[in-house]
Amino acid sequence: MIKVALAGQPNCGKSTIFTMLSGVNQHIANYPGVTVDKKTAVMSHGGTKIELVDLPGTYSFSSFSLEERVAKDYLINESPDVIINVIDASNIKRSLYLTFQLLELGIPVVLVLNMADVAKRRGMEIDVKKLSELLRVKVVEAVGSRNIGRKEILSAVTDVGSCGAVDFEINYEELEQYIAKYTGRIKTDSAISPRWFAIKALEADEAVLAKTGITKEEMEDEYRKIHSAHDLDIDSFLAAIRYQSADYLYHKCVKETAAGKETLTSKADKIILNRWLAFPFLAGVIYLVYQLSIVMGYKLTNYTWPYLAMLKNLIISVLPEPQFIDVPILTDFGIWMTNSALALLNYVPIFLILFALIAVIEDIGYMPRIAFILDRVFKRYGLHGQSTLPLVLGGAFVGGCAVPGVMATKGIADERARLATVLTVPYMNCLAKVPFYALLLGAFFEEQMTLMMFFISTVTIFIALTVARLLTLTFLRNRETAPFVMELPPYHLPTLKGVVLRAFQRVWVYIKKVGGIVLAVAVVLFVLLQFPGISPEKEAEINAQADAAMQKFADNAGKTQYAEILGEKENIHKLINLYNTYRAQKMTASSPEAAERIDAALKAEHPLLTGFIVPENDEQRAVSREVRTLSRTGQTLLNEIKTEKIQTSFLGMFGRSLEPLTQFAGFDWRVNVAFLSSFAARESAVATLGSIYETGMADQRAEEAMSSDGLYTPLHAVAMLIFMILTPPCIATMIVVRMQTGSYRWMMFAIFFPMVLGVAAASVFFTLGGAFSLTGVETMLAFYLLMAGSALTAGFIKGRPVNWKGGCLKQDS
Repeated sequence: MIKVALAGQPNCGKSTIFTMLSGVNQHIANYPGVTVDKKTAVMSHGGTKIELVDLPGTYSFSSFSLEERVAKDYLINESPDVIINVIDASNIKRSLYLTFQLLELGIPVVLVLNMADVAKRRGMEIDVKKLSELLRVKVVEAVGSRNIGRKEILSAVTDVGSCGAVDFEINYEELEQYIAKYTGRIKTDSAISPRWFAIKALEADEAVLAKTGITKEEMEDEYRKIHSAHDLDIDSFLAAIRYQSADYLYHKCVKETAAGKETLTSKADKIILNRWLAFPFLAGVIYLVYQLSIVMGYKLTNYTWPYLAMLKNLIISVLPEPQFIDVPILTDFGIWMTNSALALLNYVPIFLILFALIAVIEDIGYMPRIAFILDRVFKRYGLHGQSTLPLVLGGAFVGGCAVPGVMATKGIADERARLATVLTVPYMNCLAKVPFYALLLGAFFEEQMTLMMFFISTVTIFIALTVARLLTLTFLRNRETAPFVMELPPYHLPTLKGVVLRAFQRVWVYIKKVGGIVLAVAVVLFVLLQFPGISPEKEAEINAQADAAMQKFADNAGKTQYAEILGEKENIHKLINLYNTYRAQKMTASSPEAAERIDAALKAEHPLLTGFIVPENDEQRAVSREVRTLSRTGQTLLNEIKTEKIQTSFLGMFGRSLEPLTQFAGFDWRVNVAFLSSFAARESAVATLGSIYETGMADQRAEEAMSSDGLYTPLHAVAMLIFMILTPPCIATMIVVRMQTGSYRWMMFAIFFPMVLGVAAASVFFTLGGAFSLTGVETMLAFYLLMAGSALTAGFIKGRPVNWKGGCLKQDS
């Protein structure tokens, strides 16, 4: 098997080439110890097996970014047999800088001139044969987006795979004597050329120094001697020589027949990057992404949910059937886990659209331009231009999802800005928080709902900017920063195959990594909400009500000709279960024909009981009414059991124990339990409050029950809104924070810092609102103005960046 590494600069179309070569047969994992994606694929060509590894995009082998370090470490430690160097043919001169460094490794290289069609449209005639002769490598022209060049690339790989090491040396003039000196000293077990190690040692590359055993102090001393003897800086000198070589190669191999002509990309950039038009255009793109993925995606779930509901009915049908209000624990557990899994799968349409749109923006070439436009603004808060997309995906306008938002931070090269973005994305308003907002606004602010939603949807941006500045001035001040280096690639059309493939890959990674964690947490919450269970006295009271309802049904049914069939308890239980299942199936029926099929199946499978559900005569109608009454009574008693269980559960007891702490925010045990149960998923807050406020009255909604019972006021509602705005979305987001930071400590910080902040802010504004007799809207306005003022002030605080690292004290990881 030939081990092949795919290397290239960012935005050169490397991912497109990888997809073209590998097809759908891809495997995605992380590089060991870091959060950078590692894409691999195994394929066969001419009877030879090839393992292809897609390295992160890198401009060089310095240590400015995580991606550069990961790519360098892979090449040093894994020693691939062949390197495919993908370069943008329309930007060949700057791309050759990395090519020279790859050739110096001593590993056979195949040079792929991707986007050859774009180069031709720009009037560039590349002499491929001469380029191959001068560099002594195989050169292949390709157009990854149109599947052109696949066979030629694979043939070149198999041809050079058996060549073994090659010599490639650039004459570094005055430095040659020093390179030779250290080349002779370097003894490693790596297949990499000792000369390359010597050059990197002279650049004081720490990873190389550790590998070769040369001390940093020795190199610093050597550096001073070289500078004194030749009056040159090594880094700048090496870079200058490489750029001179690239320039020589370019003029030897490339003819520009349309020099001076304006390209389509430069014409488009005059509008898209215009100082007055750039922000409105960006706002339009963001709005479009939000509208298509979140709004339209949410509507799409209306069509996919019936299928999930059918799956749920199918799973429930194989669980042990309840005997009126006696629900087996296995059934209860099965329904709970099914609901938890479906809550996750329900958002798959949104994620698919979202990830597809991100892939389109990346492939078109607009993503680097977003970073370029916003970098100046975000830099004031320690963020990065590339922070824009994660914040938008997290729900900058209400309705995002923090999980893909946090996952999108992996592309940020600046470590400090990346961590700050990871820790601020959870402050955005994810889709799961919206039902909770709707519940409270519907209950207490029906007349001012629009104004309150405006406050909620915009205050999170001020909070995120303030927190980001606070973090970068304190906990993250010693984190590494990277210069904002961004190549603006030419615009080109994305491919349907590439977009769809990446969207499905990212959704699958999300489900695989987050799904297991969510289900594990659901098990823990189930136990905490189920046990120790209701008291024997309460159980006896509810059982007595159930027996009375059953007896009433039996008495009324006994007056009909069906007394014999309905005289046995087992048949009554079966009839109730059948009625509940039938009702659930009818609610998910997508068409009249589907409803007819459900009726036909009921009649075929349960001929004796069908008449009591779909009556055909007066006596059957009488029994049917009794069935509906008994079903409603059973549901009311089940809700009563559920509420009692929550109150007496371990989670309920924990909620009560928190009352001394949360009472200043106006929270009682009910609110505490709702927030605690929502930690797995924010939708659970509404479900828990709905369960607590369940009255058994079908025509009364939870909003009406909350506003009419007198326990809470609009001021209580504002305190709850402030807490919900500030606290993280769910455990799934925290797991992704752990994945992206690689640290449990940062995950715990992301959990507890917002919670403390949320309780403190809710307490302060609830107390002040009560002290000054403010209305709910006035209290919310005060909170909003404070956050807006904080963000404005934070933007003017200048922090002196720390550009060193090391020392004997352990840093936060």
